[in-house]
Amino acid sequence: MNDTMTRRGFIAAGAAASVTLAGCLGGSSVDPDAIDDGDRPALGPESAPVTVTVFEDFACPHCRRFNAQVKPEIEQQYVEAGDVRYLHADFPIPVDETWSYAIGSAARAVFSEAGHDAFWGFVTAIYEHQTNYSFDAVETVAAEVAGVGETARSAAEGETYRDTLESDRSMGERWGVSGTPTVFVGEEQVELDSIGSAIEQRL
Repeated sequence: MNDTMTRRGFIAAGAAASVTLAGCLGGSSVDPDAIDDGDRPALGPESAPVTVTVFEDFACPHCRRFNAQVKPEIEQQYVEAGDVRYLHADFPIPVDETWSYAIGSAARAVFSEAGHDAFWGFVTAIYEHQTNYSFDAVETVAAEVAGVGETARSAAEGETYRDTLESDRSMGERWGVSGTPTVFVGEEQVELDSIGSAIEQRL
């Protein structure tokens, strides 16, 4: 019980302190089997009892803070324990007409070329450049984390994965997503300060 309360409080406190609940713009319930995690970035075992799906726009400052301050705690407390399968989904609002699609495309290129670990490494590093995104930064970060700098830059410049991003956005709209970051625990959209408790209820 003490461990449960500690984990729950830790996640809730991190979210509440770090991310405005409304996010960029501003619960829905969906069929959890509606998302195919076989071809999207993921963390944690496929056999995990709980699935957490997070919709993001790479130009959204709330998403940057979520990734820096909330996601690591979810990963440490639940993903590493095998309790959560954490899925990335794109939802280009777009906050920025260029970078919402360019960075999303670059990230998907890194994933396609180098896999899950490279994707998450790229995401963590590229968010640090959010206030001054550039194609040079995309190439440098992708080269450092995965050795695919030119591929990622080309994908960013050409918005190669725009259709993939738009497909995720359409899925998000069907799920009731209207802003970012939006988090689903299983089939339920949850407030950012309720992620831990929602996970615990399903374990």
